[in-house]
Amino acid sequence: MLAYQASDAERTKSSSGAAFWTLATYVLDNGGIVYGACFDDDFRVVQRRCSSVDDAQACRGSKYSQGFVGSSFTEAYNDLKQGIDVLYSGTPCQVAGLRSFLSNKNFSGRLITVDLICHGTPSNRLFREYIAFLEERSGKRVIEYSHRPKDRGWGVHVEKALLDDGTALYDTIASNTWRDVFYSNNALNSSCYNCAYADVSRVSDFTLADFLGIDRVRDGLNDHKGLSVVMVNSELADHIVAAGVFDPGAIDISLDEVLPGNPMLERPSSPQGNVEAFWMAYEQEGFEGAARFVGAYGFVKSLKTFVKRLIKRN
Repeated sequence: MLAYQASDAERTKSSSGAAFWTLATYVLDNGGIVYGACFDDDFRVVQRRCSSVDDAQACRGSKYSQGFVGSSFTEAYNDLKQGIDVLYSGTPCQVAGLRSFLSNKNFSGRLITVDLICHGTPSNRLFREYIAFLEERSGKRVIEYSHRPKDRGWGVHVEKALLDDGTALYDTIASNTWRDVFYSNNALNSSCYNCAYADVSRVSDFTLADFLGIDRVRDGLNDHKGLSVVMVNSELADHIVAAGVFDPGAIDISLDEVLPGNPMLERPSSPQGNVEAFWMAYEQEGFEGAARFVGAYGFVKSLKTFVKRLIKRN
């Protein structure tokens, strides 16, 4: 198991230490294909086939809603049949689905799978309704969205929506609403509460995550620019690491150091409130009603935010 940080330039474009990007460029530079999660023009999270570094740029950065595999399993199989190496990155259940899809198929390419320590996935439809919520309140169109930009460094989770007039919603109550809905856990898919993959036994060759809680276990390693956990779960992953793919930015770490900041290696997420009431609020009042229900938007949220910012200034 590794802690990994790529160059400053690469980490600036990534949510964490740029471990995914290091693996992606390794595969692409060697003639392979990368599949990863990106937003389409309607802010759906989709698994995209990427044959170049330029294509794969859209797969960088965390996504916090359910992704659509679409035809990516079949596309990956067709690549593998042609002897092309494939890196497939997704949630653990998506990777398990791919492995099941390929289990009785023959191919000559090398499949490298990457999953993440997953908190759970809310409905992408709900996320797109949130984008509409932002557009309605701003009177402008959202053209780009980032769940965890590093404007203030790594470890500060505020969200950012770029608008069509060149302005941005950044660290506002509205633009942080999705973050707060997500962490309420009420919006997750019901299957996430009983996730079979929230375990140290992984389905992928590599598992990636933020090295949360690093300051409690390692002094001097956190430069606030991003630090990834890289779990090495297979002989293939061992071979890739031994080839120096993560050199020189990797150091050995232990599972005990990672577990406190990544509890979904031991258990699934649990709802923090009345899930049925959350969805009832959504049915009655749409996204805004659901956000108000969990305290992510509305008068109480505005008051709490005002008090917190007042305290910081004094």
